[in-house]
Parts: sequence; structure tokens; C-alpha cells
Amino acid sequence: MTSVTGTLKTTKGFTLVEVMVTIAIIGLMAVAVTFVVPDQQDDALDDAAEDLYQRIRYAQEYALLRHAVLGLRIDEQGYTFVQWREQQWQPLDFRGLRAQDWPQDVVFELQSENEALLGQDEDAVEAFFAPPEDEATSTEEREAQQPQLWILGSGDISVFTLRLQPFNSLDGQGWVLRSEDGYHLTLQRAEEVQ
Repeated sequence: MTSVTGTLKTTKGFTLVEVMVTIAIIGLMAVAVTFVVPDQQDDALDDAAEDLYQRIRYAQEYALLRHAVLGLRIDEQGYTFVQWREQQWQPLDFRGLRAQDWPQDVVFELQSENEALLGQDEDAVEAFFAPPEDEATSTEEREAQQPQLWILGSGDISVFTLRLQPFNSLDGQGWVLRSEDGYHLTLQRAEEVQ
């Protein structure tokens, strides 16, 4: 009987083709991830819109429980909740109603109807919210202190539409926060609003 003995050489490692295919797959996955992961600016705008929506709802509950007249003052830097006390608008410093800044490069457009909320003419509204007679503030200062949105002790809110979008947006990106009936709030993507 004859037997043959020998050793088999086993190779360890990868072939050049296997390495190139692996690199190509990793590259495709990296490109796919860049299209799926949203931009940080979009995240900041999304968070700011949702945050404002929740804070306005909280302000409605706060006004309803305390029978308070609240306002929301919005400007280029951010927004501030205020309360009508002692014949003037005073900033609120309660948790959930503190002043907030907008994220970088966010612009807003606001349309509101405050007079319809009170069911009064403009002169009656101005008389009610007039500062004390002894206060020496200019008309410009008083107008700067006036909130654009009001929230009454009944929970009613000004009829308004607030559009938030990135500074460089040309295609209507962003969010629309509004109250069409003076009580319920909606938050929608700007693309979904007609």
C-alpha cells in the first residue's frame, strides 16, 4: 500500500477584488447616510417650532387656571411671554414661560388679529391696556412692550398665523403655527399649508 503525504498550503488574507468590493460598499453606505441624516439647522428649526407650540399651549392652561391676561411678544431675537399686571405688561419668569431665543438664521412672519379676540373696537382696547397716567414712557416704548398675541383667562387666544423658516429658504420650508378659531393651535410643515 502506498500512501502519499503532503502539506496543503493555505493562504490567509483577502484578495484584491474582495478588498475593492468592500471599500465600494462602505463608500455607498456613507453617501446614503449623508442623504438620510437631516441638517442641524433643520433640527434646530424643528425643535424651536415644537417648543413654541408647546409653550403657547402651556400659556393657555396657565391663563385659564389663574384667570390671567397673558401676551406673547415676538421679535428678531426670540419671544417673551408677558402678563398684564399693575396696569402694565410684565415679563413672566415661570418655568415653561421664560424668554427664549430663536436658533441662528431663523426668520418669522406673523399675522394676528387681537381686536377680534376682545370683541371691541381698537380705541377701547387701547384704553384698557393704557399705561398709568403718571408713567413717563414714550409711544415707541409702549408699542415695543405690547405683545402681538394675547391669551385671555378663558384660554382664548388671538387669531394668528406665525411662519418660521430658515433665513436662506426660498422654497417655503419651515413651519406654520396658527390658531384659526381663537382657541385651538395647529403646527404644520410650511409645505403642507396651502
